Amino acid sequence: MKTRAEILRALTVSEDDRLLLSRLFDKLDTCRSHSYLTCTRFLDPRERALAEDAVRLSGASADCVFFGGYEDAERVIALFFPDYLNAALAMQDAPIALLRAEKSPADTLMHRDYLGALMGLQVERSVIGDILVHETGADIFVLREMADFLLLHFDRAGRRRIRLFEVPLSNLRRAVSSETAGEGFVASLRLDSVAALIFCLSRTQAREQIIHGQVYLNHRACQKPDQEVVEGDRITVRGRGRAKLTELGGASRKGRRFIRFVRT
Repeated sequence: MKTRAEILRALTVSEDDRLLLSRLFDKLDTCRSHSYLTCTRFLDPRERALAEDAVRLSGASADCVFFGGYEDAERVIALFFPDYLNAALAMQDAPIALLRAEKSPADTLMHRDYLGALMGLQVERSVIGDILVHETGADIFVLREMADFLLLHFDRAGRRRIRLFEVPLSNLRRAVSSETAGEGFVASLRLDSVAALIFCLSRTQAREQIIHGQVYLNHRACQKPDQEVVEGDRITVRGRGRAKLTELGGASRKGRRFIRFVRT
């Protein structure tokens, strides 16, 4: 277990990182000293990875859960809970609201339309979680503290009128899925080789994107092209989508490995 100062020195490379982790530790300290649930704002995948490392190094992993309102959320909050709660109960009490935006059937609205409209209301990105677009509109996760404001003021997206109301987290309507299954052979189970096959890149392109921090393995930025993947791993390439490895088969006579995956 490391001290707060040691963790900040070890993990932060910018003032933004230092501020993020300082706020994280403030929430942890408040939870421990006052024995009530505390949380951060929404974290993107890079911030989540940084926060997870900080929580682990501080010895607080048993007191923290990362949650975005549903399983496999990309944007999550870090929830710190006292000893009379567990992770499941903490997620039930998470200060996250699910707002449903319904549009006219004749209108076509995309993720950027909803996000752009929210930013136009001077709402910080950190209070907005995932935005899941579906046939009738979008389901939008927000911090509870912002729900009333948005219910009053968020009535247009992409210049189209929408109707906004709150629904329970359990009533989530999944996004329109363009999920496709695929399979193929790779030279090895290195991340660059697997990402190249799944996202239709050259090996060189995949390696460059990994080195530049544009590839996430299980929601964590991975800058090691030679990192080996295993069955069940989730790979995200910024701007190209996400995928899950569903099966790793045996090797061919030439030593190439067979994989199956689902891409969204």
